[in-house]
Amino acid sequence: MPFSNDVIADLNRQETQYPREFFQTFAQQITIYQDEDIWVVDKPAGLLSVDGKTLKVSLLSRLEQANPKVKLIHRLDMDTSGLLIFAKNAAAQTNISKQFIDRLPQKTYQARVFGTWETVGATGKISVPVRYEPATKPRHIVDHDWHKNALTLYEILAHESCEGQAVTRVALKPVTGRSHQLRVHMVHCEHVIIGDPIYAEGLALDIAPRLNLHAQQLRLKHPVLGAWMDWESAVPF
Repeated sequence: MPFSNDVIADLNRQETQYPREFFQTFAQQITIYQDEDIWVVDKPAGLLSVDGKTLKVSLLSRLEQANPKVKLIHRLDMDTSGLLIFAKNAAAQTNISKQFIDRLPQKTYQARVFGTWETVGATGKISVPVRYEPATKPRHIVDHDWHKNALTLYEILAHESCEGQAVTRVALKPVTGRSHQLRVHMVHCEHVIIGDPIYAEGLALDIAPRLNLHAQQLRLKHPVLGAWMDWESAVPF
């Protein structure tokens, strides 16, 4: 649910009142890896990747308080948790941004979706275009006439139960990086991600306290060393 103007004002005010030690501790707690060029962190669910138009509380703004030289490369939805990589200098930012443009980085997400989906070990791909739909902001939709395709690979990991309801744990690998791609592709497959405040309804929304989508693994080339590097984050659900 979107925040009211009063809540946003309170959150913005509170953020400006934290001491510098708060941001340094926050950065230390979420750091997975860092060196002179890159900074890999584990983003909490419920935190914007970058400041919004009104809400000025985000992962980037907090990291900037700890290190003003940090530079954005990519983002995760506010409701999604998991691995994000930032640069510590312009050269590293340019290098890794180009890797993302060239689709070199390999990203694996883990999700739990509503219902029983296929058999454990099954794999497949979802290749349908996803676009923003202004009439139902902030939703995105599948539009087969849209000119930008969206491709997701998936693997069924397990069939589980959540609050007495059948759910499926799945690994999702986005080949393209469209906004809300994984969330909309799961809706398209008729297995919405549980706890999704935008796309789930009824039991699919109520059985989980948060969106069950987590950026679990990230693999890319170090911008200076040129070696492939891998990071993994524990799935919190």
